[in-house]
Amino acid sequence: MKYYSTKFFILALLILMTSVYAQVDKTGVITGGVAYEMPPWFKASFLEIADDVEEASESGKHVMLFFHLDECPYCDQMVKDFNQPSLKNFIQQYFDIIAINIRGDKEIAINEMQSLSEKQLATEVGVQYTPTVIFLNQKNERVARTNGYRSPEKMREILDYVHEKMYTKLTLAQYIDQIKKPAHYQLQNHIMFKNINNLSTIKTPLVVIFEDNNCDACTYFYNTTLKNQEVINEFNAFDVVRLDTSSTQIIIDNQGNKRTAKNWAEELKLTYRPGIVLFDKGREITRIDGFLYPFHFKEVLRYVSNGFYQNFATYNTYLANRQEKLIEQGINIDINERPLRK
Repeated sequence: MKYYSTKFFILALLILMTSVYAQVDKTGVITGGVAYEMPPWFKASFLEIADDVEEASESGKHVMLFFHLDECPYCDQMVKDFNQPSLKNFIQQYFDIIAINIRGDKEIAINEMQSLSEKQLATEVGVQYTPTVIFLNQKNERVARTNGYRSPEKMREILDYVHEKMYTKLTLAQYIDQIKKPAHYQLQNHIMFKNINNLSTIKTPLVVIFEDNNCDACTYFYNTTLKNQEVINEFNAFDVVRLDTSSTQIIIDNQGNKRTAKNWAEELKLTYRPGIVLFDKGREITRIDGFLYPFHFKEVLRYVSNGFYQNFATYNTYLANRQEKLIEQGINIDINERPLRK
């Protein structure tokens, strides 16, 4: 009997030690990253931007600063888009494009007076989503910008805007509104949308979604993003209002100003649909004005609704901390998922 008791004790101890070891050793992983390379036709710059601008100007070109991140699936897709003949030929003819890694340490000379590392420049210009593209004119001035992925069709509109120097006459938002094509998308409803015309009465965190009939990313938004339960859970912390920027209806914004949704979207300089602006305590905290997969989308919502913006100056710093915590807890993260959960 003593022999069996000792044997049972040793077996139980081994099981316990194995269980504890497994729990200690268990860590999550990040999947969905994509390795990619910059096309060989991107400019091999010495990162002296003033010189790059001057050289581009001699050929009647503008400079594009392409802020990217290693393993970024959105960057990978945009690089693939840039390699499509319809975009590649146009960019090569009218632009010099320079890649900048937002976590890189290469020194960039903005002009004779200012030099920064790649990551310092990304912070200074407020890069929140990658890829971010900043367009420079012949005076080394920023004249247009995209935050996050844009479809080839939408990117071509922005390229035309810069090449034709329409920035001397119109904002990018005004230009895009002016060249709208016949509507092909019908606005959809959602149970979480609240019918509130006076947004100044809302005291909780607020999400305002700007849409119109030319929204090329709304299909994904409704069919995938809003069918992800984790995204919906994060939306539940907000009052959510959807506005049609083609409507002439007068609303009262969160500051008590009377205006149309179109006027408000133009003032906010929104150039993407759906343009999503997140407010807390009456002020804008951040916005989603580019394509995001569900994981990143829900984390932007959480960054605002839980007040993390008060502890983390940027969404990127919050996201890095958040991913680290989730991995430590043994939670896997797929940054490139396209779930169709209901």
